[in-house]
Parts: sequence; structure tokens; C-alpha cells
Amino acid sequence: MKKGLKFDKKLDKKQLRTPKVSKSNIPSVSSGEQLNHILHNAGSQSISAWNFLYIFLLSGFLFSVLFVSLARLQIVEGEEMVERSEYNNIRITTIPAYRGIVFDKNGEKLVENVAAVNVYINIDVFLDHQLEIDEERLRYVSGVLEEILGDKWLLVLDGDEEYSSIYEKIYSIYISNPYLSSILLARDIDNDVSINIKSRGEELFGVVLEDGSKRIYKYPEYLSHVLGYVGEASAEDIERYEYISQNDTVGKLGIEKFYNELLAGQNGRQATEINALGHSITGSSYTLIPESSGGSLYLTLDLEVQKQLYEILKSSVKKNSAKGASVIVEDVNNGEILGLVSYPGYDINQFIGGISQADYDALLVDDRVPLLNRSIAAQVPPGSTFKTLVATGALDSGAITTSTIYTSRLGYTFSNGAPFQEFHNHAYGQLNIIQAIARSSNIFFCETIRHWDMNELVPYLKAFGIGEYTGIDIPGEMPGRLPSPENKIYLAEHGSPWLDPVWYPEGDSCNSVIGQGITLVTPIQMVNWMAAIANGGTLYRPHVGQKVIDKNGNIQELSFEPLGINIVSKESLDIVREGMWSTVYSALGSSGILSSLGKEVAVKTGTAEFGVLNREGEYEHTHAWIAGFYPYDDPKYSFTIFFENGGLSFNSLPHIKEVLHWLIENGYY
Repeated sequence: MKKGLKFDKKLDKKQLRTPKVSKSNIPSVSSGEQLNHILHNAGSQSISAWNFLYIFLLSGFLFSVLFVSLARLQIVEGEEMVERSEYNNIRITTIPAYRGIVFDKNGEKLVENVAAVNVYINIDVFLDHQLEIDEERLRYVSGVLEEILGDKWLLVLDGDEEYSSIYEKIYSIYISNPYLSSILLARDIDNDVSINIKSRGEELFGVVLEDGSKRIYKYPEYLSHVLGYVGEASAEDIERYEYISQNDTVGKLGIEKFYNELLAGQNGRQATEINALGHSITGSSYTLIPESSGGSLYLTLDLEVQKQLYEILKSSVKKNSAKGASVIVEDVNNGEILGLVSYPGYDINQFIGGISQADYDALLVDDRVPLLNRSIAAQVPPGSTFKTLVATGALDSGAITTSTIYTSRLGYTFSNGAPFQEFHNHAYGQLNIIQAIARSSNIFFCETIRHWDMNELVPYLKAFGIGEYTGIDIPGEMPGRLPSPENKIYLAEHGSPWLDPVWYPEGDSCNSVIGQGITLVTPIQMVNWMAAIANGGTLYRPHVGQKVIDKNGNIQELSFEPLGINIVSKESLDIVREGMWSTVYSALGSSGILSSLGKEVAVKTGTAEFGVLNREGEYEHTHAWIAGFYPYDDPKYSFTIFFENGGLSFNSLPHIKEVLHWLIENGYY
């Protein structure tokens, strides 16, 4: 028996038995009282010492279990539990959406995503209960990480920000967004760096590696100025666009930027239990909001055309000793761009994950200015190509007709005696408008504007987009400059002291109508106005985007409203087109080299003078332009080729012939 329980040794088993109840033993009472008496006596006999023993043993056992459990929690596992409760946390992170792929019009992949490893730091583990950063610990971790990453972390154009140290970057980002739990420090680290970070995990408090993806451009130089590139979202990006958050990848230039929202998709959210080092405890995460992939973007560009145009420009620039060049081919019936090249290009893959300072400086100091998209941002005088617009406006207004004759002669002067002449001082005799276009007569167009009014020409120029943005879906376009009296006076009064704040009706007007003076255009404007001349008077919005297909296969055709419809009469355009045809196929024209292409083309050349005059009073530098459309009877494509500081347009005719020959031979007509 258990200690503490004592029984009288004199009692035997008989005495411990429940006494028998007989009738003779029951007092003479009522039946109810009898029953109660029996039950009372029976109960008092049944809850004897054994019953108390069972209850006491059960209570003792339960108390012992509780005591042992509390002791284990408080003493054995207490320190561990305190540490876990203090440092373990739930981290809510973004599930990056899969960025959409980009294809050419034929389904050729131009851009894709490949696997990459990114470096993040969990800022939560550096905060005390007052949400203040443990600066000493953060500086130490930043220093170790900086040592491992080298200059990989210093992303010069990443987020459009520059930092002197990782610590500065982390601190700056956290201060601007204190609710951020993790900060991206480096993208696409190599395997050696990844191993080094993992091997020093205890030192790199809060640093985590996560699988991600990076953008790869398959034809980086051919398409650099069209595609652009992506980078980390800057503070400005986050503030400007509601759908962008910290650590997102966004388009920085080109169609990556213009179509960013369509390509980016929608990020998801996930929860992960982490320890003091910022590492996952369970090794898994729980999806709170699933991500939604971006759409696939199809362009109007043809990759084979793009590659061929680039190679021709590359060779032609060298032959012409030009600084740079541009060539564009546009569908005259809808504004779709078949090919758009600015030379030189550059390797846009350098910018993925951030370009190093050395590589970026090399691009900046390159005197060819490879970062300039000449096709949409080079603002230069158009030379005699501009005469096509002047002729259209003059014919439409009635200022001239096909019967109007002006004489190209030597010794031509303004009323004040100032000389004005043909290119290289030629004299062509009597000319009508068709002959004047074919001969590219300066004097004919000067006579036209002297008998007309520049203020009446300006609305026609604006209708064709001069001094206006075309609205092409590639960011970075420049508007050129409209040669209006108001613009000249404004320039003279705001930073152009070499200009008189007066519009001279003869000198300024004559310089303007031949594409000189203050007139500035871009290649995209020129190919677009040539398309309007070819199609009968509709100025389309040029574009490279065609359609977007989402993850479910739904197709969204991209639409672009025309910039102007029936901007001039068909009769006026018919006459101008005939003049451009005569440039190639008549004895008066200077572009007969293009007459053997197999399809009839219409062109206008232009040599734009710029810079300072030499001792002979001639400009030492010229830009070369050639623009037009084909086939002549049923126009399909307009084109322009531009050579910056590339000599005379006549010398560039073989280069545009090479372009047109390849296009026609390969069925682009």
C-alpha cells in the first residue's frame, strides 16, 4: 500500500464487507424513510478509503504531468522559445510577374526571359522595437556584401539612382519607403558570387538569394533603339505609375517603356516564415495573391528587314565618312513601320542588371553618339526634300499651277541686292513645278514664296506634321521646328543671338522653303509625310506595335488614329508625285540610278548645309537625305535614308538603291 494510508490491523476481511441488510434489522419506519436510510448507509459504506485513494492518485498524476511540461518549457526550451518569438517573423514578398515576350511580325522571338539569381536584404531583421535601424550591424553586413559583389551592386542606371555604398542605398530606400520588407541589391549574380554569399551566410545577416529572371535581347544592336531595355524601378517610376512598386523591373527606353504596363503583367504576393538571418524556416511560402503574366507583344517590324537595313547602313556610313545614319521603311496605307534603324546601335544587354560606370562612360564619350536614336530624335535641316511639302501647299492654295513658270538663272538677287542661287550656282532656265521638283530648283521655290506668303504656307507644313510629334510608340521623339516668323523671333529672343528678331519675307522665306534656315525635321517625320503624299493625303501615326496576346490566347489589336485625313487635295498630290517620278525617270532628274529596280519608284533628294562657311563662302558640312515611295502606280512603302554629316545626297543614291533592291527582290512591295 502507498505510504500515508493506514488501516487497523485488527480488522479482518469480514469486517470490511458491506453488512447484509435483513428485514429484522430495519427499524419500524415508513417505506420512504426506509429507502433513504438504506441508501445512506450503503453510500457511507461505499466511499471508503479506496475511493479517496483513486482520486488522490489521479490528481497527483495530472499535476506531475503539468509540472514536468512547464519545467521543460521554462527551463529546457525557454531560451530557444524566447529567441524564436523575438526573431522569427512573417515576410510578405512580391511574386514577380513573368514579363511578356516580344516578337517581330512573323513570330520571330526578339526578347526573352532566362533564369537568374538576385540578391535581396531583409530590412526587418535590422529594426528594433521602435523600428529604428541597427546601423552598426547594417554597415557591417553591407561591407561584407560589397566585398563579395565588387561593382556588380553599383548599378549606374539601375533605378536612375547612384549610391556611394550598399549601406547608403539600403538606408536611402528604407527612409523613402519604411514599409518595405526587402530591398533588391543585385540582379543576375554568377555562380561564384552565389556560392560565396551562401558560404558566409552567418555574416550576411538578413541577406537572401532568390530565383528570378532576367531579360535577354537576342539581336541587341540591330534593335537597340526600338526595343530599349529594362531596369529597376526608380522612385520616380513608383510615384508616377500606380501599378509599379519597389524592386519591380520596368522599361527604361524604347517599346519596353512605352508598352511597359502590357508587358509587365501583375505581381502576386506570398508569405514566408523567416528566422533572424532572413532565411525561410519551413523552406516554403504561401501564395496570398497569384501573379498574372504580361502579354506577348508582336511588332510590325520584320527582323530580316531590320538586320539588312542595319548592315547596309553600317557599310554606307563608313563609305560616306558619316557620323551616323538612319533608315526607315513605312507602310503608306496604315503607318506600320517595317524597319527602323539608327546607326550606330549599342548592346542593350549591357544595361540588364545595371551597366558599369566604365561601360556607360565609354558610350557617353563615343563621338558617334550611339545612344541617340537618330530615327526619331535627330533634328536637322531637311534640304531639298522639303520642297515636296512647299509644292503641295502652293498647288493646293492656288499660289501656283502647272502652268506657272519661273526662270532659274545666274545673278538672281533679292530686292535689296542680296544674292540667292541654285546649288553649286547652276542655271536651269524656265521651269514648271514638275520640272522644278525634278531639277530641285532653289530659285523656282524662292520665286514661289516671294509671290505668295510664308504665313499661308505654315498651316500646310503643320498639317504634314512639321514642328509636331508624330506620336510614334517609341519614347524619345523630338518635334523638329516649324519655320514660322513667330518661331524665328522667339529663337532670337531666347538664346539664339545670331538671329535677328525680324522675319525677312525674302531671305528667311526663301531659305525656309528649300529646307534651310531655321527648318528642322526628323527622319520619322520625313518618312511619314512621304507616306501621306503617296497615299493621297492621310497622315498616319507611325507605329511599331501591332498586337498583344495575353496568357489565355486573347488577341488585342493595337489601334492608332490617323493624325490627319485629306489634308490636301488629291490633284495637288498627283502633281507632286509626278515631279518625284521625274526625278528618277526624266532627263531632268538626277536619280536615274534608281530606274532599274524592277519597280518604279518616286524620290526626292536633299543636301542640307550646316556649320560655318569656308573662304569661298560655301558650307563645309552637309547632311545627305533621300526619301520617296514605291511602287509608283500603287504605293506600298515610303522610305527615307539620312546620313549625318554624310556629304552630298547624290553620293548616297547607291546606298538607297541597295536598300530598295533588297526589299523588292525579297517581295516587299
